[in-house]
Amino acid sequence: MKVTIKDIAKECGVSAATVSLAMSGKPSRISERTKQLVLETAKKYNYSPNNAAVTLVKQKSRFVGIVFNDLRNTHISSVFMTISRVVQMKGYGLISHILDEDYERDYDLVHQIASENIGALIWAKSLENVPEKESEELDSLITGLGIPVITMDPYGFGCPGVDVCFDYREGGYLATKHLLELGHKRIGCVAGNRSFRVTEERLEGYRQALAEYDIPFDPQLVHYGKYTMDSGYEAFPYIMGQNVTAIFSMNDEMAFGLYRAARNYGINIPDDISVIGFDNVPFADVMEVPLTTIRVPVEEMGEYIGEKTVELIEKNETERSVKMYKPQLMLRASTKKYTAGKGSLN
Repeated sequence: MKVTIKDIAKECGVSAATVSLAMSGKPSRISERTKQLVLETAKKYNYSPNNAAVTLVKQKSRFVGIVFNDLRNTHISSVFMTISRVVQMKGYGLISHILDEDYERDYDLVHQIASENIGALIWAKSLENVPEKESEELDSLITGLGIPVITMDPYGFGCPGVDVCFDYREGGYLATKHLLELGHKRIGCVAGNRSFRVTEERLEGYRQALAEYDIPFDPQLVHYGKYTMDSGYEAFPYIMGQNVTAIFSMNDEMAFGLYRAARNYGINIPDDISVIGFDNVPFADVMEVPLTTIRVPVEEMGEYIGEKTVELIEKNETERSVKMYKPQLMLRASTKKYTAGKGSLN
């Protein structure tokens, strides 16, 4: 049976990240005693993550590595296609990796990336569920690659590159403020995963807008779920049961679920309930009732990531920067001025 990094970690009584760091040969906070234990155990089982496990990239390359965890996400797939087009137009190849949520596999992946002789790495995989200690160790590993790293979140890896971010808080604020300006005061919020940073930031914007209108935040008006159409559909009866007159959906997919549920319950959008989404995915503007939403400029972000990646490789830049994109309100037919007596399943 093939020995894995988890097997080595279990025998040594350490994390998979510690094993990966110990075998990387790079400076770290791991003690010499632990490092020797890991190396001896790996030798005992003839374990090596790959045929160049501890060899780091030292020369320029015409290849770019990119890591995702869910291409089913409309935005991620759009960004991927744009990045792919840009880097290939500039004469670079793209080596893609798609991983699940098992963060321990990230450590083996970084070793594999080190053997691929890439000139830069685009890390578009979410680190939302990675514990703090493991996140720091992963940072050390990625920094140790010695190449520029581009992310789509403010991870702040300690290496040259850029964090390409979006102001989700401002997006949540604009969405909620729009509903408030239409006269709505009881505004439901259909949220995604409670533990996600992007959920927290959108919710901060929602709360900020309410506060500006002297409306107390009511946690009963927030329904947490997942960023899926089914989650939006399931949230509808609960959120309507709170006698809201408008709903802020934290993404368009959940808003589409709200549309489907509203149709089943005989509720008219926007006459009975106003709905605003977030993302501006394809089809948002061609729904039977076009969806008012917050635009995330995914194509522009993909263009920038592709061009900046090549620039980082060719110019040997040593600094790390942040590129922040701002939201835009897309006004369509799913929201309207508040009319008394609306907003209930009864």
